[in-house]
Amino acid sequence: MIPRPSIPLPIDEQPLRWPPGTKRGWLVPLILAACLGIAGTPGPGREASAQESAGEASEPDTSYLAGEAETSELGISLEQAQRLAAAGSPATRAALAALRTARGARMKEAGPFDPVLIGASERLSADTPVTSPFAASESRARSLSGGISWLSPIGTAASVTLSQVQLETNAPFSTLPRERHARARFDFVQPLLQGFGPAATRGELNAAERELEAAERTAEAAALDLGAEVENAYWELYAAERDLAVQRLQRQRAAVFLRDQLSRSRAGVVGPGAVATARTFLAQQEASLIDKRIAVGSASDRLAQVMGESSAAGGPRYHCLDEVPGPSTVEPLEVMLQRAIKGSPSLLAAEQAVLAARARARQAAGNAWPSLEAFGGYGGSGLAGTGRRIVFGTDTLGTDFDTGFGDAWSDVFDDRNPDWNLGIRVRMPIGWRSDRGERERQAGLYEQAQESLRARRLALETDVRRAHREAELSQRALAAMRDLVEAAEEQARISRLEYQAGRSTAYALVNVETDLAEAKFGESQMLVRVARAATELRRLTTPVSRRTQ
Repeated sequence: MIPRPSIPLPIDEQPLRWPPGTKRGWLVPLILAACLGIAGTPGPGREASAQESAGEASEPDTSYLAGEAETSELGISLEQAQRLAAAGSPATRAALAALRTARGARMKEAGPFDPVLIGASERLSADTPVTSPFAASESRARSLSGGISWLSPIGTAASVTLSQVQLETNAPFSTLPRERHARARFDFVQPLLQGFGPAATRGELNAAERELEAAERTAEAAALDLGAEVENAYWELYAAERDLAVQRLQRQRAAVFLRDQLSRSRAGVVGPGAVATARTFLAQQEASLIDKRIAVGSASDRLAQVMGESSAAGGPRYHCLDEVPGPSTVEPLEVMLQRAIKGSPSLLAAEQAVLAARARARQAAGNAWPSLEAFGGYGGSGLAGTGRRIVFGTDTLGTDFDTGFGDAWSDVFDDRNPDWNLGIRVRMPIGWRSDRGERERQAGLYEQAQESLRARRLALETDVRRAHREAELSQRALAAMRDLVEAAEEQARISRLEYQAGRSTAYALVNVETDLAEAKFGESQMLVRVARAATELRRLTTPVSRRTQ
């Protein structure tokens, strides 16, 4: 917390001085007569003069707060602000949401390469009118099927299916009124041009994996950016509070100065010009004090916004508990450049974006061919059921038996009724523009990603150089500013003594006090500048390994 400055001692009265060589004996009666004559002269301005004298007699408030109501404050350290921001900042939540989106996209693209189980069960019943004595009026069917399909990394689509069907009919001349069919089948489709190979089939999956890594690096960069933003907002609030304390002290000094000028005016030591100068100086300081109060409130609101907190109207404002750290040693530029290029999360994210664009470009290049596929399959079937004998004229057809699905599946696995197919199909679009256009589009996106990465690297090097230069020069500027404040304080002390001794005017003292306040304001801004430069260097050069721990 910034210590409250002590109230300075009142300025001594200026002694009355006579011009050199003046004989004072005859001046006293002359002055008294003039005063009595002026006091007794009636006129329209007499009432205004009385009001002016009454205004001059009013004493200014020389307290530190000058009647200002104490604002409720909520002290917060930088570490607390960082934790609150990490938990509630919209930027952090958005980065985590983007990371979740990337994980979902990667899972979605990996899904087509997972084996797929297939199962189905169906019952069918149909009653139909008949027009022939050989036709069935009722038929019942019950089927059960299952299988598995899989897409290989080289584009092969393979499937294995097993099915069994039971059919029942009331056809009067059917020797097998209840049929039990079993069937097994293996089918495949293998692309030979378009869609062949990992580059053509797994391009989107590879791109999604690279984008997931880019999202992770982006989340790390967002966390680091948020930490730097919180730290900068925190030190801005610190500087605003420091400036407010300086301005309060300056306003208090202006009030004390006006009070002393009023006392000197009543004693006849100074004239109305000195009092007017003191009043002007006090009015300027009070106006500046209002600006500093507004600046503190705005800085507190800004810190709350960065942390993801809502500033309630009339609620307490934040108050800095930590002090700005002193200047630290700045490492050589080449060391920081190398560390930034190797460990910058934003640069690593751009590199992953390039890899994602390359994966899509390779997929588009692999698919910019006519579609040529080899396909085929092999399977077998079996039959069982409930048989019966039918007498048809003088002939007896069929036999009586009852076999289950086990016998049908035995026929299938014994390969008693095999079937197979094998073929090649081609698809050649006339003009062949769609696939070739996609290849050119993805190639252009890949080139854009490469140039974006190069621009990001150049920008990173520029940012590191600028932050390094700022860190070095701001420390020197801070040392110079502190020397300026020290010199301004000494100059103000000497000017006060000279004014008390009558060797300086009120105008000169006001100017010196103003210069001192400006020097202290400049010191506050330089403190924030040094802290911001150090924060920027840490943001740009902190390795990923340290951020992910």
